[in-house]
Amino acid sequence: RHHQWPARPRDAGMTAPKCIPLDQVGGEAVGGKAEGLVRLLSYGFDVPSGFVVVGASLGHLPDDLEEHYRSIGGGRVAVRSSAIGEDSGEASFAGQYETVLNVEGLESLRNAIEDCLSSLENARAVAYRDEKTAQGEVEMNIVVQQMVDARAAGVLFTVNPVNARRDQVVIDAVAGLGEALVSGHANPDHWLLARDGSVFE
Repeated sequence: RHHQWPARPRDAGMTAPKCIPLDQVGGEAVGGKAEGLVRLLSYGFDVPSGFVVVGASLGHLPDDLEEHYRSIGGGRVAVRSSAIGEDSGEASFAGQYETVLNVEGLESLRNAIEDCLSSLENARAVAYRDEKTAQGEVEMNIVVQQMVDARAAGVLFTVNPVNARRDQVVIDAVAGLGEALVSGHANPDHWLLARDGSVFE
């Protein structure tokens, strides 16, 4: 599939789009997902290699995209939206913006990035943004990471979302990729844990 986007002129003052390896992100505003991954790296977690595409727009992707794609091994990657201000105390944009999994090849990567960029203005995301936030224009960045063949994936809440108890950790997980969980297509295994890892009865 190839997108035919009209070329949008860039303002003279706009910086050119660029790719930043996750382990080299400094003070740039890279959006919620990318910032979370950078934080995990700083804590020493094993995070799949990746980079964040900053400042891109439809029809205007970084010139060195192929170089950065090759630098993380090429092959299959996950392409995820990472909008500025997408998650806060008042709103969570989980599922509002696009994620494309098992992307392989430069042309497919370009198309997946543009799918994520265009999801910034999809009707669902715009309606949610208008209702939950006071954001005007929002900048969309894109995380590209090596694809992981997951045995299991899920969501972990460090505070119980039902009763707001901070001594309880909630885990919902499914076999394989987490896409089946977040899309609602699979019923997850559910665990309620104490902070020390013991299971609540």
